[in-house]
Amino acid sequence: MSKSTGWAAVFFGETGLDVTTARASGAELKIVQQVTEPLATTATGDQLQGTVQTLRQRLDLRDHRIVTAVSCEDVLCQTLRLPTTEAGELQQMLDLQIDNLTPLPLEEVVYSFEPLDATATETRVLVAVARKAAVNERVAALEAAGWPAEVVGVDALAVFRHLLRQKALPADAQLNTLVLVGSRVANFILYSAGTIVAIRSVMLGSQGVAAELLREELERTLVAAEVELPTAEVGRTTLATWNESVRPQLAAVAAEWGAATEFLSNGTTPNPAASVCLEAAAAGPTQLNLLPAEWRERRKKAGVRRLLVRGAIALGVLYLLALIGLLTFMAVRQAQLGSVQAEIRKLEPRFTKARELSRTLGALQRQLDTKYSVLEVLREVSQLLPENVKMNGFSFKKDETVVIRAQAQSAGFATDFISRLEHSAMFTKVTPGNMRSEPGTGLTKFDVTCTLKSAPHGAK
Repeated sequence: MSKSTGWAAVFFGETGLDVTTARASGAELKIVQQVTEPLATTATGDQLQGTVQTLRQRLDLRDHRIVTAVSCEDVLCQTLRLPTTEAGELQQMLDLQIDNLTPLPLEEVVYSFEPLDATATETRVLVAVARKAAVNERVAALEAAGWPAEVVGVDALAVFRHLLRQKALPADAQLNTLVLVGSRVANFILYSAGTIVAIRSVMLGSQGVAAELLREELERTLVAAEVELPTAEVGRTTLATWNESVRPQLAAVAAEWGAATEFLSNGTTPNPAASVCLEAAAAGPTQLNLLPAEWRERRKKAGVRRLLVRGAIALGVLYLLALIGLLTFMAVRQAQLGSVQAEIRKLEPRFTKARELSRTLGALQRQLDTKYSVLEVLREVSQLLPENVKMNGFSFKKDETVVIRAQAQSAGFATDFISRLEHSAMFTKVTPGNMRSEPGTGLTKFDVTCTLKSAPHGAK
């Protein structure tokens, strides 16, 4: 980030529109200004734009990079385990699976992801899926005021990471929970050693901030998180809110829950706008960004137009000098043209022969290349997967084997899937593994090891 450029986060809160600006100060990013404009609880798109325009008259953000965020309750956050590979192939694998993560049509949602942790064979990613209409409403209001947003994050995630940077949350390897509570929703973020395990949002309804309701939802969330970390011990629960009207009730809940619960008092919970601002500035190139593709394309086109205008001005100044230089150059080169053409004719037969050899070599290389990428294997397995079989895990060992973990509604469906794999031209051998019936659910869980066609003979 250049010294002349700052960051500005615009946060659409429950009762107001908050703007936080920050600039680099040495190696740190420091908050410069925080401004709030009241906002109606049921504000329409036009009212949002009007409020942003009012703020625009008070703030000059021309040299700032604009970021914003959507509410966590408007976003479906889920962690997935995928084979370890480069970011481009992770994106393609998620494109194949995204329709299974949301009940909404794909044209009505926008999604993004960021890697959480990775091993040599497996990468755990956080996938966020949001309604495109909720995102577009905020981005359009900023766009109309001349504040084009570069990044759209998730408010609860930004606050969680801000608290981690402030060391206000436990950093141990236990399964800890941050509960961010508003007037209508409670967001549960489960984490271990600073890494997110699960995220869940619960609407509070007419009960408000009730201790029993929050405890029940916390227990449900912890049970779901045990799938990711089955051996982790349950750690501390931290309650926090940035809504002053909820603070007394939440303090009472913390007192009722006892010593294993901590309540972040007034002034400890960071402002969402400041958290979003600092999160965008600190994040790397793989940060989660829910800005829809059409807005990114619009930014790109606007940038191209600005470059074209500036380039036209520069070309107008340089045109005459370039024309004189070109005419001089052409006169010199014309004298050399005859000898160059003769040399080309002399070398043309050898060039033609070399080109034919290159084409032949390329064809031989394509015939000898029998390796499959992880994306090709995943696509083949997805196409063979029967309707009543669900894949739970996928482990890929390049050029050797693929281990698939799945569950079926009956052993017959599992056998059908294994049979399809045996008939696939991609595998030379299919070895069924452990197959067991889960009591109570009726599901049959099984695993199968497939040897890739390109694997060396005798690979186990």
